[in-house]
Amino acid sequence: MNKLTAQQSAQLEQVRAVSFDLDDTFWDCAPAIIKAEETLYQWLEEHYPAITAQYSREDMPRMRADMYKTHPHLSTDVTLMRKTFLEELIGPHRNDMHSAEDGFSVFYRARSEVVLYEGTHDILQALSKTHQLAAITNGNADLTQIGLAHYFNDIQRASIDNPPKPSKHMFDACCANLGIETGQLLHVGDNPETDVFGAQQAGALSVWFNQLEAPWPDNVQRADFEVRSLPELQRVLSA
Repeated sequence: MNKLTAQQSAQLEQVRAVSFDLDDTFWDCAPAIIKAEETLYQWLEEHYPAITAQYSREDMPRMRADMYKTHPHLSTDVTLMRKTFLEELIGPHRNDMHSAEDGFSVFYRARSEVVLYEGTHDILQALSKTHQLAAITNGNADLTQIGLAHYFNDIQRASIDNPPKPSKHMFDACCANLGIETGQLLHVGDNPETDVFGAQQAGALSVWFNQLEAPWPDNVQRADFEVRSLPELQRVLSA
């Protein structure tokens, strides 16, 4: 981004904590999910061949999508939705050796095998010396496995009781846990509707992480800041 305006500099001086989205902000989510889906299917082939004989790899995404219609009460909790899907899939074929929980663990480990973007550790190490840090995510990646959990003073994950962004619920909960006002929080994320609009709903400052150089959608008020990379974000915050 260009040189900060006086207003932007004044805004940054009020910031006491920085929160981050995870998927597509610290890593590319799609390859991890694709790999995890394949890993799970191979596990099913080994332990529940009757299931994979009946359902192809291509069937699985359609069947999970149908669950959002049949189980709408689970739509805000991707972990519980995935576990319920596996329980119903495995149920008629259940054995004493391998459970739906085992299948979820296989998926979850693979889902959390991500490749971090350049500068992820650098910016978190630097910011942790000057700000409180938080993660606010609609996803469920395992930050301990990924090696980032120790940076964060608070981690908010969407669930049935913790509505997903753009609801302001997780932002409010994060600020309460950190002991700050929402106006002292700066949230960084790639999604204009969930991250930027969600932060705006809560009264927090927002940074659009726009590494793909996408156009800004007309239906959302612009973010307070826009960056194309984590090193650029670090330069902005250290200015």
